[in-house]
Amino acid sequence: MENITAFTGDDPESQVRKNETMNSYFGVILYQIHVGVSGNSARTHIREYGKNIVVDNEDFNDDVADVVDELSDSLQDAEIHTTSDLMQSLTDENETVEALGDTFDTYMRNARNSESVDKFIRNIKQNVKYYHDLNEDGGLIGSLRYNEISEDWLKELQKYMRDLNQLSKELFSKYGDEIR
Repeated sequence: MENITAFTGDDPESQVRKNETMNSYFGVILYQIHVGVSGNSARTHIREYGKNIVVDNEDFNDDVADVVDELSDSLQDAEIHTTSDLMQSLTDENETVEALGDTFDTYMRNARNSESVDKFIRNIKQNVKYYHDLNEDGGLIGSLRYNEISEDWLKELQKYMRDLNQLSKELFSKYGDEIR
């Protein structure tokens, strides 16, 4: 709770934290616009942002500061007069918006998972099931076919699977170390 009171003061540090939070909030809203979150879903996301991130958000603000600055600069340089212009600018900055979204999603997932061990384990179990199903379906989801995927994308997927494999080995060892 001390972090919330840090937002309410008039001291310079409090002002800096308020500004950082407004900047990260700006980025989250742009991310939600980009991915098409609206209505009740948008309200729910913003409530979760307030509940799970704003309460203790120095790390989040630090992690997204550069991305939000880059996005802000890009949008200021663009000529945005309509919603369509904004949507096009966000599409042009897709990698930046995705980086912001990935960080946001990670913080939200971590906040939700920290609520209980059961939720944490259930989340891991769902991820394992996802990769199991992906493997059972030949490595692709939905109607995707290998002839639709470039060699570069396959190499990128292979890199992610290598990273996932390495991380799972490290986590397996960590959990094993805690059992002993």
